[in-house]
Amino acid sequence: MFLLEYRSKWHRILVHVIFWIVYVTFFSALTWVNDRQPFFVLWLRAWMFLPIDITATYITLYFLIPRFVLQRKYLVFSLLFLILGFMVIFLNQAVSYYIYIPTFLPDWPRKGFFYFSFWYNLVSTYAVVIFAAGIKIAKMWLSEQKAKAQLEANHAKSEIALLKYQLNPHFIFNTLNNIDTLIHKDPDKASRCIMKLSEIMRYVAYESEEEKVPLAKEVEYLRSFIELQQLRFGRDLISFEVEIRNPARTIAPMLFIPLVENAIKHGDRQNGSPSVRVKLFADYSIDFVVENTVPSQPAAKDKVGGIGLKNLKRRLELIYPGNYSFDLDITGNRYIAHLWIR
Repeated sequence: MFLLEYRSKWHRILVHVIFWIVYVTFFSALTWVNDRQPFFVLWLRAWMFLPIDITATYITLYFLIPRFVLQRKYLVFSLLFLILGFMVIFLNQAVSYYIYIPTFLPDWPRKGFFYFSFWYNLVSTYAVVIFAAGIKIAKMWLSEQKAKAQLEANHAKSEIALLKYQLNPHFIFNTLNNIDTLIHKDPDKASRCIMKLSEIMRYVAYESEEEKVPLAKEVEYLRSFIELQQLRFGRDLISFEVEIRNPARTIAPMLFIPLVENAIKHGDRQNGSPSVRVKLFADYSIDFVVENTVPSQPAAKDKVGGIGLKNLKRRLELIYPGNYSFDLDITGNRYIAHLWIR
């Protein structure tokens, strides 16, 4: 009963009533197996003792456990639980001695109030008390785990949103620097760059707010970014190969840009053409490879140079835990970044 999620106060009451009816019937049947009395007599007997069972159960569940067990006052809880146990023993005996025996066993020889089985009177009630307390504690533990998982999920979503926020200004900062340079050299080209940047920012502002986007949209965004860079550095700067065999495939937005941006920034534009190669293959998994030539003299790093890759790694850990691989390697004069997502 206690593991259910109650929809209302009346639903809660109904579930508890059904539980006690089932308990009385089960306890009576269990006693009837080894007793000579009719089942109906035992069933009525159980109803006589039920108020004691209910009182002991709810005192334990809604007073002793919240006030003392959850507050880690185990010594006080043990003392009060023991006192409650003695009260249960004598209340059960009182009902038996003054009500049950005179009603159903008038010829039963009675030696006195204190001649009875203390153990039986305790177990008959505390079996259900301990059972209900175990379920209550289990429900509280499950609720705590659920709340903890929800908190972690909310934290992960907040962290992903923050990482996106950090990534976007970094991208804008670099692009505006490029356009600023072009304005003095080629105003027409700078104008086209601004239009491309507008398309990109439209995607960033609307599509990237989604948890997952169609892979085709992410590719379109990536293509706009590459074309923006080609306007500045020339068409031969980047080669871009795409093969998508699964049109329904989705992906977390803005995962590819940091790798391409890093390759353009740190690649050697004087050593071979194209200096950056981008390959994307998507079926049921996604393979994304970015290669760039390594300059003989490493480029000076700026203060924000590592933000993109660090954020990418963290986002992959949060969004695709155990379902991705990300490797950076140098082969000859080529720097290779390989991202695989299941």
